[in-house]
Amino acid sequence: MGELLSAALPLVLTGIALAVLAASCSTKERRSRVSGVNMAMGACFGLLLGVALNYCGLWEDHAIGFAFGPLWGMALGAIYKGDRTR
Repeated sequence: MGELLSAALPLVLTGIALAVLAASCSTKERRSRVSGVNMAMGACFGLLLGVALNYCGLWEDHAIGFAFGPLWGMALGAIYKGDRTR
């Protein structure tokens, strides 16, 4: 049962992150420069978080951390409503 959960976890995490990205980019008001900047900043910070979680030994394969860090960072950056253009 543990092998099944560890094999399905990357697919579930990818699906959730892509659903958040698709939902946040579908509205007309969110397609702006601010949204792109937030997504880029989220991807940068997500990459750092993925590397940090790889160092902690969270996953067996380091490619999972390098892939999920920026993906989840972009998803969180897309739903962030702060304005960075001031």
